[in-house]
Amino acid sequence: MGVSFVLQWYPQYNQTSSQAEELLYNHLTKLNAKLASTWRMDCEQYGAVPNLCTIAGKSFQVIHSSEHEQLSFAVSDLMSVIVAERSFDTILTKLSDCYQVNMLTRIEAKGKKFEIGDFAVKYGSVFLGPSFKCLVVEVDYRPSSYTKDTLPLIYEFLTIVCGNIIPIPENLNHVAMLNSNFYQPSDTIFQYLQIFNECRRVNPNMGAVS
Repeated sequence: MGVSFVLQWYPQYNQTSSQAEELLYNHLTKLNAKLASTWRMDCEQYGAVPNLCTIAGKSFQVIHSSEHEQLSFAVSDLMSVIVAERSFDTILTKLSDCYQVNMLTRIEAKGKKFEIGDFAVKYGSVFLGPSFKCLVVEVDYRPSSYTKDTLPLIYEFLTIVCGNIIPIPENLNHVAMLNSNFYQPSDTIFQYLQIFNECRRVNPNMGAVS
């Protein structure tokens, strides 16, 4: 596990999401990047049942990632993250009288993972229910877990390798991390969660977060 940066992007006006993914696929293949695997991530929002639950906090979200198949990541309203074994999901079923999952806000992201040198590139589509919302690309620099030293390398990689395909921000200073120095898997989850929350906001009829 190194340091990762996750970027949200959209197809051009004359592209479908599949065409945008295929363009990046062909581009990475020409750079001799190796297709390593597929990946997926899902996010479910749990809300407190009114008048039945006295546990602090109105809601929380649970995220699963194929990169960490044995873990569940629970994120509270206050953006604190609990990393637990996947058996945590079994506990949630026993709390159904207090917390219920909102299936209308369920989000799934899935796509392909490439490896090129010391970097890994994951890209794919994000869906809210059956509806496409955006594309994501994640760049992981694997040799280092020190955020401050690594983000400039990731930015340079993005600019050189993906700059003619994906809109790249001017810098990565805006990247929000839970741990500012030593990068952890929960930092990647936190970045995806920000994108997922934004996907819910753009459709107020689907239980968007405020």
